[in-house]
Amino acid sequence: MFNDLFLLIFCFELTLYLILWLTVYQNPVKTNLDTAFLLFKSSLPLTTVLFSGVALLAASAGSTHLDSIQHYLSKFNQENSSLLSHSIPALGIVLIVAGIAFRMGTIPVNFNYRVLVKPMPFWLSILFTLLSVCAGSALLVLFVNKIAVNEFAYIEQVLFFIALVILATTAGLLLIEKELKVILILFIMQITGVFFAQLSVTCWKWRHDFFGEDSMSILDMMNEFSPMCLFSFLAVMGIACLLDSLSSHQSAIMYQEQLQGLIGDQRLLGTAALVLLAILMGFPGLSAFQLKWQTTLALFEIHQEHAMTAIATIHRGYLGLAILMLVSSTIVAFVCAKLMIQISFAKPLARNRVIEQKKMAFFCYCCVIVSLIFNLRMMVKL
Repeated sequence: MFNDLFLLIFCFELTLYLILWLTVYQNPVKTNLDTAFLLFKSSLPLTTVLFSGVALLAASAGSTHLDSIQHYLSKFNQENSSLLSHSIPALGIVLIVAGIAFRMGTIPVNFNYRVLVKPMPFWLSILFTLLSVCAGSALLVLFVNKIAVNEFAYIEQVLFFIALVILATTAGLLLIEKELKVILILFIMQITGVFFAQLSVTCWKWRHDFFGEDSMSILDMMNEFSPMCLFSFLAVMGIACLLDSLSSHQSAIMYQEQLQGLIGDQRLLGTAALVLLAILMGFPGLSAFQLKWQTTLALFEIHQEHAMTAIATIHRGYLGLAILMLVSSTIVAFVCAKLMIQISFAKPLARNRVIEQKKMAFFCYCCVIVSLIFNLRMMVKL
């Protein structure tokens, strides 16, 4: 099953539509069914793009089996083929990789999704977003690992441009967004953009035998990188549970100003919020910092041959991506620092706030404890 491209894409689409159905089913506002149907219709073109890529690649290789496609690509690059025959499998790969990225929601094209998740609890909307992102990321890594060949550079180039778009768009939206739920989703998109950049770098290094004698696959390298992404996602989920613990039917937490002076009323919950925000902010030694630091260093390690001299220089495209990552990370740190200042020092808008949902507070504390244990273990290994 995991070697058949069509079945993989079909299961991925089925998973996303199941998540959409659960989102509608769990939505307390039943009048949003029209919005959900509009969201379903808006996703159909992306589904068509994804299956068009599968059709092009399968037609070129004569099979949907991933091993057969990899064998075709490795044999294909050793022959002198025409430009047309060369562009068909390349277009198929571009459509599949880009289609997965758009379908998993990393690039905000379905603006109706914001209307759909607005009345939902924080933890539920963040959970559904994480499920979509994790399903797409797993499929993408598996697909890239199965079909990667040394002479085929289209995959890393597409991943490079997708990472560029994700980091640029989410960083810009973070500067103007005020709703906490959308800010948390943009944090997830930022982490996913770093993941795409790391996957692009890993593909480049694998093609150029950067790992030396170590026979490590792309999947092995990304497995070492994935825990930092997952625990950064866990920090986002912890903040979502924290916000739900303070929300009630009469007064829901929606904007940043509603968290002002939280640590004065709820010291334990306010401290948990500061810890989780410090993780997402990129405090040195913690998971989000290691995630971005390792990716930035890897981007600076990529060199290209210079046309005028014999000395290889840093790849200009990846250098630009590294600079963009530093800028977007600075914006994320600014948003997190602003929230931390509001929680710690700003004058509270409400007095004697109580924990409305103690179960959500308990889950928040669990996220904090698990995140701290993982980050301490990671710092000890360093």
